Order: sequence, then C-alpha cells, then structure tokens
Amino acid sequence: MIDYNNIRSVHLEISTRCNAACPMCPRNSSGYDEDLGYPVTDMTLVQAKKIFTPDFLNQLDHVLINGNFGDFITAKDNLAIVQYFSMCNPQLRIEISTNASGGRIGLWEQLGKIPNIQIGFAIDGLEDTHTIYRRNTNWKTVITNAKKFIEAGGTAIWRMIKFDHNKHQVDRCRQMSRELGFQRFDLLDDGRDSGPVYDRHGNFVYHIGNLPNMINFEYPKRIEIWKEWGKNGDLPEARLKQYEILPVKKQVNCAAKQSQQIYVTATGEVYPCCWLGFYPKLDYQYPWQHDNMFLQTMAKNNNALELGLETAIGWFNAVEQSWSKSSYLSGRLFKCDNQCGIS
Repeated sequence: MIDYNNIRSVHLEISTRCNAACPMCPRNSSGYDEDLGYPVTDMTLVQAKKIFTPDFLNQLDHVLINGNFGDFITAKDNLAIVQYFSMCNPQLRIEISTNASGGRIGLWEQLGKIPNIQIGFAIDGLEDTHTIYRRNTNWKTVITNAKKFIEAGGTAIWRMIKFDHNKHQVDRCRQMSRELGFQRFDLLDDGRDSGPVYDRHGNFVYHIGNLPNMINFEYPKRIEIWKEWGKNGDLPEARLKQYEILPVKKQVNCAAKQSQQIYVTATGEVYPCCWLGFYPKLDYQYPWQHDNMFLQTMAKNNNALELGLETAIGWFNAVEQSWSKSSYLSGRLFKCDNQCGIS
C-alpha cells in the first residue's frame, strides 16, 4: 500500500493531552468527561528521534502535527521535536494545528524562527464568541501568541469554525487576520454544529446550534443521562446490524496512499491515516471505535517505538486488501469507504 522509501508526509499526534474542553471533541463527552480509556501521554524527543531517523526525515516533504486527541502546546518536548525535524531537513515543510492558548515562555518566538513552518491557529470568532465552543481557552492569549509567532517570521493561518453563534463575525475576523499579518483565513465547516455543553460537574450549561425538526427540545440536565440517551445505537450489536444492510462503495481513493502519508500516534502506533488511528485496540465503548472494530485483526506489530517504522507499516497491505471485500461484516473497513469511498 505504502512503501517505506516512498513515504513523503507524516501526520503526527505529538500528545493526547489537551488544555481545552471543546464540546463534541472525541476526547471529551460534550466538554469535560475525559475518562474515555485512551492513553494520556506525550511523545518525547528521545522517542521522536527513535521513530524518525535523520535519513527518514530527509526523504520527507511535509510533517503535520495535529492529533486526534491532544494539542501541540501540551507536549513537553514540542519545540525540541520541531527543531530536531528542521535540523535534520531544513527544507521540510512543518505544519502545526493548535488552539494556541498557552505555551512556555519564548515558545512562539522560537517557533517563528524555524524555516518553512506554518501554524494554524484555532480562533473561532472574536473574544465574546470564541470560547463558546473552544472552552478553557483564552482569546487574548491566542491572539498574543499568534502575534509573537508572526513577528518572529512565522507563517500563520487563522482557522475559524463557523457556528450559528459566530457566523456574524466572519467578515470582521477575516479583516482582523489581515491586520495582524496572518497569511490566510480559513473558514471551516467542522461538522460539530450542534450539541449540548456540560460543566465539569456534569451539569447542563447550554447547547451549541440547533437540532432540526425538534421543536421545544430540551437536553438532559445531567451528562450521565445524556450519555445513556441513544446509547443502544452505539452498542456493538446495533452497529453490526447496521453493517449488515449498508451498501459498500464502488472503490476507495485512499488519500493517504495518494499523498504517501502515514499517521503516527503519541504512543508510537502507526496507521495509514488519522481516521484509522483512534486507538482501535481499546474496548468498543465509543462510536468512533466501533467503526474500527475490524482493525484489531489487522493492526498487529504496528508500534514504531518497539519495532521501527519500516516494520510498523507492514500491515498496511491488509487495509488495501479489505477494499475488495463485498461487505463490512466480511472485513471491508467502513472508515475507508466513509472517508475515501466513491459510490
């Protein structure tokens, strides 16, 4: 599927920890319930050097640091790892996606001095709307850090998710991005348009967006009740029944294969892409894991810290072979069809 010597891009999860508590993020249950069973860890510089050798880094064109569960700023060795990547390959394009609400003294200035680096700052509106979704972050801190990065020479992207509560601010945010020196303004449709928000004590606080066709609908007042709400549809037995009737796609145009990119988790596990990398070895407690249930029989010997990167991608051929299966129950990967399938 992907030959080691032909890999040109790496998508890296540098940490599974995050300072934010965004509702509907896969690492939270609507904001604050973080006991989801995934490993809580950072990748260290020593580990990064073990997985990504200088020779391997020299064959790359691009590294994206953006994890399924964590944020770049929470990793203790974040700057050291980026500096190591750049030192080994000064031509390497390094892209980072972050909420940017924090960081040690001098981090943003030092990042701005690294060649060919681009940072996407998650700024979801102006100060009065940003934290409605991007909870536990500070808008002023994000803007200050972006300024430091830009003034040091870094290329910055303002990345704004459009919601009902901030869509009236799009034009002002776009103008502000120009005034501050952002190179680009990206308006995103994240797919997290509506849902409840609970505080760290499990109490309902407010909801984001609106659910269509639900007049006078009220979310449960406690997060435990909300988690039970619709639970049957997320159980493995219910998912299996869905897989029995879902038609498969005609073909899979795999984005990872086309771009010669791999995804590496903070624990060193290697997957073709981030969609398959939601720690499928965990129990099926949450919806995104159900879709990866068949990966457990495929993803063997895939830890680059233990076996080396070249060995850890050896199982990828099983993913491509699954695309010839006639049904999901026979082993075809639903995630591949859902993300890269063509009807």
